[in-house]
Amino acid sequence: MERNPRITGTVHGHMKGPFIFLLCLLCFVQISCQPGFADENGTTEFVENLMTQHGEREKTLKKLAASPLTEEGQKLLIQLLNIEGSIDVVLSSEPYLAYLKTQTGKAYKDFPMYLAAMPTSKQKATTLFVLKDTLPPKTTTEEIQLCLDFYFQIRRLFANEPDIVFNQKKLMEFQRKHLNDPLMELYPKEELFSQLPKIIQIGTIPSLIAAMETQVFHDAWQKRLEKFGSREGLLRCAVASPGEFALVRSFVKNIDSLEKWILEPLKPEKTKKSDGKKKGEKSQ
Repeated sequence: MERNPRITGTVHGHMKGPFIFLLCLLCFVQISCQPGFADENGTTEFVENLMTQHGEREKTLKKLAASPLTEEGQKLLIQLLNIEGSIDVVLSSEPYLAYLKTQTGKAYKDFPMYLAAMPTSKQKATTLFVLKDTLPPKTTTEEIQLCLDFYFQIRRLFANEPDIVFNQKKLMEFQRKHLNDPLMELYPKEELFSQLPKIIQIGTIPSLIAAMETQVFHDAWQKRLEKFGSREGLLRCAVASPGEFALVRSFVKNIDSLEKWILEPLKPEKTKKSDGKKKGEKSQ
């Protein structure tokens, strides 16, 4: 199969980006590189615009996720550190619940109630805004809703099966079952071929956004736990990004599972072999 050099070059240029970027685009690029597909369906322009938007959004989110605690957050942290009990118990305390009310505009009687509300209407609205801003202009309401539902499905998958990012076959099967097939069911059989470029473009977006957001917050939280230790690190994460913290916490069994997920890498660690260095060889 002859590949479009502009698309192939662009994808290769981003292989050092988020851990799943290449996997999310793989199916799309493989089909789009069929002779005549790219030029006829605007694939090259779509991929380039998508990568530009993605890079800008990632940069902004990284800055937000890594931001130090505000003065209000620092005062709250000191209060929380003086409360005995597990992290979940501490997050059910009056100081944190009062903080949640200022952040969300809603009152929760305890932290489990907040977890049960995940994803909240505000989180859905925020994700919907991002999807609409990224999806092709003629995406229908039904297609957007499928993308929104899938976004939270794959976020849950990343939290419970982090190793899936290294399993291309399993990941693509999950996307086919939960997004691509439902998208195709929206069209009569006789229209499927003509709608295929649009379906492929739409199917790329939620996976790409979910993977990037997962990676960004995971990395920021990991640095906090490594710097401040388990208890203070987790509390700092809960104060710095309460909505995102609760969302991921709602996906896993308990706080210990969340801590384990944060501390484990979401990308392959370098080995001596992959570094291309022999034992005893000094770095240049």
